[in-house]
Amino acid sequence: GMLYLAIRHLVNRPHQTVLTFIGLILGAAGYIVFSGLQIGYSDYVVDRLVNVDAYVRISPRDSIIDEETFKDIFFPGTAVRWISPPSGRVYNSYLSNVQGWFERLKAEKDVVAYSPQLIREVIFSNGKFSYPVRLVGINTATQRRVTNMERDIVEGSLDDVSRGDSLVLIGRDLMKRLGARRHGTVNVINPDGTVFQAKIVSVYHTGIKEIDYRFVYSSLSTVQKITRSPGEISSIVVRLADVNASAETATRWQRLSSDKVESWDQSKEDIRVTLKTQGIVRNATTFTIMLIIAFGIYNILNMVVNQKKREIAILRSLGYSEGETIFLFLVQGMILGLGGGLFGMLVGGIACHYIEQIRIGVGAGHMPMSWDYAIYLKAFSIVLVSSVIASFLPARNAGRLSPIEIIRWSA
Repeated sequence: GMLYLAIRHLVNRPHQTVLTFIGLILGAAGYIVFSGLQIGYSDYVVDRLVNVDAYVRISPRDSIIDEETFKDIFFPGTAVRWISPPSGRVYNSYLSNVQGWFERLKAEKDVVAYSPQLIREVIFSNGKFSYPVRLVGINTATQRRVTNMERDIVEGSLDDVSRGDSLVLIGRDLMKRLGARRHGTVNVINPDGTVFQAKIVSVYHTGIKEIDYRFVYSSLSTVQKITRSPGEISSIVVRLADVNASAETATRWQRLSSDKVESWDQSKEDIRVTLKTQGIVRNATTFTIMLIIAFGIYNILNMVVNQKKREIAILRSLGYSEGETIFLFLVQGMILGLGGGLFGMLVGGIACHYIEQIRIGVGAGHMPMSWDYAIYLKAFSIVLVSSVIASFLPARNAGRLSPIEIIRWSA
């Protein structure tokens, strides 16, 4: 009987019920589209910038030289005044305790994979064209577990660079700029002027210019040989189980070592700020949507209570308790919330599907969109919770009315 009464109350005012229902659907759908786009974008950014590099990078720390550096070295125990104070920095080009790091990383349970690298600045030239490049020596077996490099390879494979000596994986844009081609050779010029020849065996394309033009990959042994750094490792790249724990993990490791330990979001401060701002905007929008929904439902049910006062009086005089009368109006709020939430999820999903088809740029492809089920659950919960909260006040007012008062009031 209670459900029938609740539905009858809603059906008797079709105009208001439909308007509230549309409001709920739009609220849920709006939240889904907004969150889908924002979470989709941050996933895309993390994926493109983090997964091609590393969650955490361990590298040697450059030490800055100042007056403190030489304190008590030349004249112990005496005050020294410098005519021109020392300045500059000591560049440490390789990690000293590589084996120690490997053992520590092996013992860490949240480390998925780690890989050694040797990074050197060189110049690639071909005919009249030359370009400064960061040559990265990698161990292909472990590198593929740390990064998603392989999916960006358009010709050849990652393993090709370790099938011999002086073989490189190059960005498609850089290869075109140098006027080179796959299976052709390019010159690698060291800072000290020595020249080696390298053969292009694989080509990659990420669509991110600063990577495609700057990074060339080869085997560790090749880079060690070309740059005369036998046995050296300049950094270790690490992949963790949770990308969001990168900064916390890097800070913890930093305390244990004099080396520089930096997470992706510590080194890319601007991106971290962007993603954090997006989160705050998303939460503010959620709160606004909840308020709008709750206000709409509150208005509708309040009007229903006022217009149904006689009916409430009859119900009360028939023996319905205060609790049952409150329950009647809460049920109405629940019906609106359930229906609005379900249809809102459907409309939101359809809208997301169409937005995802929008092309943005040539390289980037389509609009990034998150299909995380949590977004839909949240949208449904927001609508349902708002509906129940908004129905509570009118329901309580209805329950408090005594039959005598109502009849006297309406007479």
